[in-house]
Amino acid sequence: MNWRMGLRVMIFKSDGATMLRAAAVILIGATLAACQSSTDGLDVSQSEKDNSDLERVSFEELRGYCPRVQLRDGTAYFNTYDGEESSQNVRYQASITDVSRQCKYENGRLAMTVAVAGRVLLGPKGSSGTVQLPIRVAALKGDEVLYSEIKPFSVDANTSGATQFIYTDTGVSIDQPDARNILIYAGFDEGPKKGRAATN
Repeated sequence: MNWRMGLRVMIFKSDGATMLRAAAVILIGATLAACQSSTDGLDVSQSEKDNSDLERVSFEELRGYCPRVQLRDGTAYFNTYDGEESSQNVRYQASITDVSRQCKYENGRLAMTVAVAGRVLLGPKGSSGTVQLPIRVAALKGDEVLYSEIKPFSVDANTSGATQFIYTDTGVSIDQPDARNILIYAGFDEGPKKGRAATN
C-alpha cells in the first residue's frame, strides 16, 4: 500500500511526460497481473475437471461390466422328430438367431436378464402345434458353475411360415465379479437324459 502512495506523489510532482510514462507502466503491470491471474484460474479449473472425469470413468468401468452371452457349439439348433431321427421325419426345427443381456449391480450381487431370440420351422412331418424347447442359461467362472437352469419354453408353431420367439431368464444372480472373468452360455440343452422334446 505504501509504495503505491509514494508512486502517486512522484507522479504528481513530475512533468506531463513523466506522468504519461508512469501511467503506461501502471496499466501494463495491471494487465499482466490480470492475465496471469486468469491463466492460473483456467489451469486449476481444467485440472479439477480432468480429475473428476477420470474418477467418473473409473467408476463406470467398474460397475459397467456386463458379461457377454455366448452359444456353445451344437446348442443353436434343436429338432423334434416323428419316429426315428432323420431329415424326413423332422416335425419342428428350432434355431437361435440372437442373444442379449442386461445387468444390474445391487447389494454386492450381479443380477442379469438373459434373452434368447429364435424361430421355429415346420419340417416334412410337421403340423400346427406346440413345441417345448429346452433352453439352458448358465454362468461360469473358469470351471466353477455359478448358475445353471434349464427351463422348457413353449412355442406355438404354425404352417404359415417361421414362428419367431423370445425367451428370457430373469433369474441369473451371482456374486459381484472381481474381474472380467465370467462367461454366460445360452442354448438348447435337453439335460442329462437324452430324449425327444414334447409336442402336442
